[in-house]
Amino acid sequence: MSRTAPLEVCARCELFKPANEMVNVYARDASGQVITLRLCRTCVNPVLTYIAGRLPRTVPVDSGQALIASLVLILVVLDVIFGLVIGGSHGFAIALAGMLAGAGVLVSLAVTEK
Repeated sequence: MSRTAPLEVCARCELFKPANEMVNVYARDASGQVITLRLCRTCVNPVLTYIAGRLPRTVPVDSGQALIASLVLILVVLDVIFGLVIGGSHGFAIALAGMLAGAGVLVSLAVTEK
């Protein structure tokens, strides 16, 4: 290897290699645009070439609010089921009362959010 030969950095192993040993590899970035990666001959092997990605960010969920919302949903569903089982005007009143109570709890939960 000559001291006057230009050196380039491999995009994968980040080692300096002679420019005549580098190979262009085309890939898509996160925005979908095609980019050119300069890889050395040892990194071009597709069995060994991995482009690391990361998992998408998760939305933080308040466990207390999720628990209260799920319990209210269960309450409303049970009230509707009991209202259908009882039937008639009494069943309609029970189902309506359950839906209104659940809506009231959810509204109070939304108002008290941090």
